[in-house]
Parts: sequence; C-alpha cells; structure tokens
Amino acid sequence: MHQAETSQPRLVRRALPAVVVLLVTWLFLWLAQGVPTVCALAFPCPTADVRVAPALLFGGLLLLPTAVLLLTSGSRHGWSGVRAVAWVLLVGMAVVGLGAVLFSGGFSIGVGR
Repeated sequence: MHQAETSQPRLVRRALPAVVVLLVTWLFLWLAQGVPTVCALAFPCPTADVRVAPALLFGGLLLLPTAVLLLTSGSRHGWSGVRAVAWVLLVGMAVVGLGAVLFSGGFSIGVGR
C-alpha cells in the first residue's frame, strides 16, 4: 500500500511535463496552419495545405519520445539515460518541427492590406 502511494506522485511528476510539451507543441503546429505567408515574385505561391505534411510528420514523431517517457516514468530502475535521450528528442523535434512547419510555406510575416 505504501508503495502505490509513493509511485503515483512520481508517475504524475515525471509524465505530466512530457504530455504538456506534446500538447502545447500540437497546439502550436495547429495554430501555425493559419499564419499568412508572403510569396516571392519569382516563384508561385505554395498551396494552402503545404504545412499539413510537416505538422503531421513531426506531430506523429513526437509520440515516440513521449511514449518512452510515459512508460519509464513509474520505474525506479536505471532508466535515467533513456529518459534523458527521450527528453532531448522530444524538445528537439518540437523545435525543429515548428521551424519546418513555419518555413515550409515560405517566410511567414503578417501583411497588412
């Protein structure tokens, strides 16, 4: 009984930040779909759904390190190295994914018309 009481806060303390990073990144990937783009005069404008593929790719890839963090969060064994690599991958893919989504349709700036 005492074991279950101490493992539950550990599970929440270790798993909740990974889920929050995943959900916030998904929110930003979704919000980035509506950012307007400015097209160069020499090149045609990309289609409106050009940002969907990178968002789906990186959004799906973010599930892998999050799953590793969730599966190892309740364990007391020596998973600290695996957890550190999973955190680096999670944060790195979140940043690279957001950059890929924002720059896939060209440089994005707001234009007042």
